[in-house]
Amino acid sequence: MTVKKGTIIAILRGIQPEDASSIVEVLLNNGISWVEVSLSDEENGLRCIQNIHSAFQDSVQLGAGTVVHPYQVNKVLEAGGQYIITPGWDRELVRYIKTKQVATFPGVFSPGEIAQAIQEGINVVKLFPANELGLSYVRSLQGPFPNVHIMGVGGVDLHNLKDYYEAGCSSFAIGSDLVPRGATKMDLNAIEQKAKQYVELIQRLGS
Repeated sequence: MTVKKGTIIAILRGIQPEDASSIVEVLLNNGISWVEVSLSDEENGLRCIQNIHSAFQDSVQLGAGTVVHPYQVNKVLEAGGQYIITPGWDRELVRYIKTKQVATFPGVFSPGEIAQAIQEGINVVKLFPANELGLSYVRSLQGPFPNVHIMGVGGVDLHNLKDYYEAGCSSFAIGSDLVPRGATKMDLNAIEQKAKQYVELIQRLGS
């Protein structure tokens, strides 16, 4: 599974399963095909993945975030998830995920964790929390890790995405600024507008 430069991943957190497919339909119709469902509420998150997978199959790049246990990996794959995102670096969990032959984008915070990820054959890492680490930190990583694809997560929004992109983040997972935490069908219009803005911004940056 390849994360292309400029990919936007929409993070769904606190969403009720009956609303998940409607939200993803709006995202797909407006150019965002990558979706990460948080397992911070594990039962609801897994049901959301099931519903989204049932509705859209391979039309959506569907994964799970906030995965911290091996058993959750199994449940995500059974529900139809295609990739795993972890909140932080866990070498043993990464190794377990790789035995399932599924893509993983592990959370990292430090150069040491990025180096460990490289040793495990990982070339896409989730830098979290990007907003706390800052632009100069992202720029500094380009020297020792020029071939690592950095996914910026945490505090990235329409106002600062351009700065993080130019600093070296290749892709982004966007949470509440794109899909509000606990969003429902009542939020579809707002999600549509934000999706259009993110896609237009990325297209301008890539042109």
